Amino acid sequence: MAIVAAVLVVATLVAMTSGRMPAVLALMVALLAAGVLGIATPAELFSGLSNGGVITIAAMLVIAKGVLSTGVVSRVMFKLLSQVDTPTRMLVRLIPPVGAISSLINTTPIVAMLIPATKEVQQRAGIPARSVLLPVAHATTLAGSTTLVGTSSNLIIAGFATSAGVHLSMFSFVPIALPVALVGWVALVLLSRHLLRGRSRHKDRALDWRAEIPVSGKAVGIGRTATSMGMHKTAEFELVEIRRWGQPVDIDSPIEGGDLLVYRTTELGVQMLWESPRFGLAPLHLFAVTIGTENPGTVRDLQDEEDLLVVAAQTHHRFRDTPAEPGSVCYVSVASSQVLEKHEFVSLWQNVAGKAPQPGKTWVAISILVGVILAASFSLMDVSLAAGCGATLMVVSGVLSPRSAVRALDWNILAIIAGSIGLGQIVVKSGLAGYISDGILELGSGNIPLMVAVLAIGTTLLTNFVTNAAAAAILTPVALTIASSADLSPVLLLTLIGTCISFTFINPYSHQSNLMVMEPGNYTTRTFVRFGIPITLISLVTVFLVAWPLLEYTR
Repeated sequence: MAIVAAVLVVATLVAMTSGRMPAVLALMVALLAAGVLGIATPAELFSGLSNGGVITIAAMLVIAKGVLSTGVVSRVMFKLLSQVDTPTRMLVRLIPPVGAISSLINTTPIVAMLIPATKEVQQRAGIPARSVLLPVAHATTLAGSTTLVGTSSNLIIAGFATSAGVHLSMFSFVPIALPVALVGWVALVLLSRHLLRGRSRHKDRALDWRAEIPVSGKAVGIGRTATSMGMHKTAEFELVEIRRWGQPVDIDSPIEGGDLLVYRTTELGVQMLWESPRFGLAPLHLFAVTIGTENPGTVRDLQDEEDLLVVAAQTHHRFRDTPAEPGSVCYVSVASSQVLEKHEFVSLWQNVAGKAPQPGKTWVAISILVGVILAASFSLMDVSLAAGCGATLMVVSGVLSPRSAVRALDWNILAIIAGSIGLGQIVVKSGLAGYISDGILELGSGNIPLMVAVLAIGTTLLTNFVTNAAAAAILTPVALTIASSADLSPVLLLTLIGTCISFTFINPYSHQSNLMVMEPGNYTTRTFVRFGIPITLISLVTVFLVAWPLLEYTR
């Protein structure tokens, strides 16, 4: 049965790696085949659907969405990067705080927030995004491996460990993962200077759109100037007027609630302005609408409909002086598309941005996140229960709407993680885990350094060709068997695997963060290989030098 399971597992991993079929489909076929062949029971194969790790991951996605929806990350990023003038300084300022955040919430939304922040710095200071995005993405991955909730693979490892009677706490991964992350950060900064050189490509853009951004009475920008907030001029927009009670004031004046900021901007700049948390915009969606009426009127007339605000139009004149010509496009904010369905001026529309950031809930969201971390760290409650309570509080407190909370769930990722847990059950129930561990033990012959090297290199190779969830599900049972047979600390062996699973530096398709920065940073697969190989080698040497003495000491 072990041979059949090995063929099934290898075929599944090849299918997932080749991309010829979706990873979810490949996993589902494997689980069904294992069930038909009697390798494991249906309850065991589909145990991932009720696994505490999967539940925790889902809840943490909601919590992360709540924290990010307040715009706190983008505000912190601006303060950190407002005066940087070189890629090295930018990385030195950016990596530690981003790493700390990444150890507490899922790294994917963090990287998503960093992409526009990096582009803004490129426009303002001429620092190419190419020199920054990939090192930061790798830094978040390394930092995520330091805590139980920082990455999905650690939660999967903890789930398998619990079933074997081994308990992993919030910070069980720190002894090995933290030194590796710190050394990795230094290596990322130093190597990026030589391997990721690039030039900022400034192109003259036509600022042929007019955007009118209202400032609410609760905006975080009140009392500050547009220049001090970095909202005065970039390659995508330029502040041309501040209107207060209908009258223009000096554009260098401190902003007050009720002000109207008028910008010359590109179409991309409209979305950048909308997504800024500094104006306290109403929690409405931004829609691009196409005017489809032959009736005479102006763009301002679109606002005759209740709860609709015109944000931008392609004009250099005031909205009341701009004709509403059929076929022209405007940007408007409304609560839902139902308002547009009834509007006589609108023929087509597209939702181009979610709700504007709501900084008023910042401390509520942060308090919920801190509460979850503290509850799990001090074993006040199970981590899945703590995360579930935190996700619920995000909705109950009004940080997120129920619909936004549901949208925060990445069902594809959750399905892959649940299926990967089933794949791990195939490895365990078929006896394949025992054969693999016996092979490693025989190869090591009681030599701890050799076993550490084999586990570290094997984990790194596997995680660069399949998902980190699959690597965790396959290797965790192996590590537990080795720990029992060789009288080694199971916690440290699992920590070793969890740390090495984060070494997804070579293959751009091995981690979601890699794919996210690939296009904005203008990277190629060759870039990942050239930059990833030295980082991987440095990380492997570091994890070996840290894990070997610890295992020897605790034996």
